[in-house]
Amino acid sequence: MASTCIITDSSVQFAQPNFLGSQNIRIINHQIEVGGKTYDRLQELKISNFPRQISQDFQPKIISPTNDSLYELISSLLPKYDDLFIILLSKEINPLYDQVAAISSKLHGRAKIHCIDSQNFSIGLGMIVQTASELSQKGVPGDDVEQYLRKLIPHIYTLLCSPNLSYLHWGGSIDYAQSVVGEMISLLSIFTIEDGKLNPLEKVKNIKGAIDYFIEFFDEFDDVKQLSVLQPAPPTIAEMRLLHQHIEEVGSEASYSEYPISPFLASLIGPKGFGLVLMENVKLDFHNGDHR
Repeated sequence: MASTCIITDSSVQFAQPNFLGSQNIRIINHQIEVGGKTYDRLQELKISNFPRQISQDFQPKIISPTNDSLYELISSLLPKYDDLFIILLSKEINPLYDQVAAISSKLHGRAKIHCIDSQNFSIGLGMIVQTASELSQKGVPGDDVEQYLRKLIPHIYTLLCSPNLSYLHWGGSIDYAQSVVGEMISLLSIFTIEDGKLNPLEKVKNIKGAIDYFIEFFDEFDDVKQLSVLQPAPPTIAEMRLLHQHIEEVGSEASYSEYPISPFLASLIGPKGFGLVLMENVKLDFHNGDHR
């Protein structure tokens, strides 16, 4: 069986901590700069340290690794594997993908490089990486895995909601006036990830309105394989149980899980942001047979 390694980045969150092939995952670490201090790993910054609003003293900036460190990582793995998947967060959110793609195009070795823009981050990116790992471990050829991932990516949907509108303005998703007025009247903004970009969908008055929107969104799908909820920094959202109850009542076979917001996602939507990530069932259909 061909050997496979997968490189992803530290914006990733996995819906399952241990999965088939997880030992062959390598993580590119982003740095984060806050208040004049640079943290080498996003996880070093606690969500509890994120204020409700962006201020002059707290303006999180995600920093990608240097070209030299990326070159060293990729070139060190090329001789060891048959297939090297590099699956990264959306290039519309962060320049890392373009940086890595340029480096990879100049490298040659034993491994075939599959460079993929996930058009996602957080749990959505994790679902794609986990799928790639499991298929590879089951003996699916690298080219077929890449083909399937590109088919899967448009079937992963993310809704994000946040009352921390100054973070959305800082990230360029809304303008200053929208952030100020929205926070004054306590609106929550709901976004989706569309073609890798944060796209505004709706504004709601309270968390219950956001959960109702999540439920209506879930009901639009007939065959959901997995649904993961992202909870904000404490306290967690008690109303999220309504979504879980609804999934059970309609008899959906989708797996359901909840996770805390990550420092990367908090830097985009604020510490009180929350969301859901939904992955549809996408049929495995390979030229060499249906690998299960």
